Amino acid sequence: MFISRIKLSELAASVGITEIGVTTADPLFYMRERLEKRAAENRLTTFEEINPDKRISAAALLDGCRSIITIAIPYNTAGLVTSYTVEQPLGLVARCARSVDYHKVVEKYADMLVMAISRERGSNFSYRILSDRSPLLERELALNSGLGLIGENCTLINSRYGSYVALGTILVDQPLEPDTPSDPQVCCSCGRCLKECPTGALTEPFIIDPQRCLSYLTQSSGVFPREFRTLLGNRIYGCDCCQEVCLYNDCIESSPYPETAFQLFPDKPLLIPLLKISQKEFEMTIGLTSAGWRGKTTLQRNVVIALGNSKSKEAIKPLTRLLENDPRPVIRLHAAWALGRIGGAKAKFALEKSRQSDSEKTVREEAMLMLNEY
Repeated sequence: MFISRIKLSELAASVGITEIGVTTADPLFYMRERLEKRAAENRLTTFEEINPDKRISAAALLDGCRSIITIAIPYNTAGLVTSYTVEQPLGLVARCARSVDYHKVVEKYADMLVMAISRERGSNFSYRILSDRSPLLERELALNSGLGLIGENCTLINSRYGSYVALGTILVDQPLEPDTPSDPQVCCSCGRCLKECPTGALTEPFIIDPQRCLSYLTQSSGVFPREFRTLLGNRIYGCDCCQEVCLYNDCIESSPYPETAFQLFPDKPLLIPLLKISQKEFEMTIGLTSAGWRGKTTLQRNVVIALGNSKSKEAIKPLTRLLENDPRPVIRLHAAWALGRIGGAKAKFALEKSRQSDSEKTVREEAMLMLNEY
């Protein structure tokens, strides 16, 4: 054996990793049918690999891969909340996007573990570190390596940190002693996540329709589906609803990682200032979180929708400025919707002006739709 399982845990602990597991690199052939079913039912996201062969086998990612190390980095920090002395519309940001980008945190600790293994062995070996953006089925690999169970909400649930964990994998070309897989069917099946999902995205236990999932929709660019805009509420990135109601998250430990202790993106940010955030400000704050990859436009689109749902009269003036002057049609379109949602004479005047003069047909049509609701 390349390195004993006990020694691997000791090395992981020495670099700060507490949640670690090992599974073989055997292809997950049993997952092919599930993936094909997802594709047939249009439950694939635009972010994932569509070729099932690349999802079930690590062979294409590392030549001679024999073992897969999985790690879970918790990001939930109890008590880290924002408070304000002013009364202005507030947004809501999912826990995974409030601090340093979890991809970078996972990769940092995985790299430290690889270096520790290399020093221990005194020899080279081939490896590859992956986090979230890889085609592999990370949750299934984590399940197979004993890191946790799969909940009815399709998240991996760790015994110490619940579902608020970021997963990473280290592919290695050496044999390692695998851990005992977790039982795939031990979720208590209380059904709370299915009942509380705002859009019914959890169509049945262990089945999610990403086209209805608010977390996915806040990350998708372009026009936000009309039927889900009011259900978005004040969320501007991600959605923790199915995790917040999960019984397994009731008594979890807070993340011990210092990277999670400082909010770069407040849990409840002031919405109106986000409409004017500069590119430099964005890159120095939100851009450093896991929400940064989607860029400023998609985030501001979500902010505009949240302002509409706030029905705050304070939002009419900044939304009108966007509708009249913003060069991005997608922002103007959602500004028209938000103004119509807030209502009032000033909002109606701005919508009428847009209906008559906006250069983009889709924006004029949105303005007309909202005027028809007066």
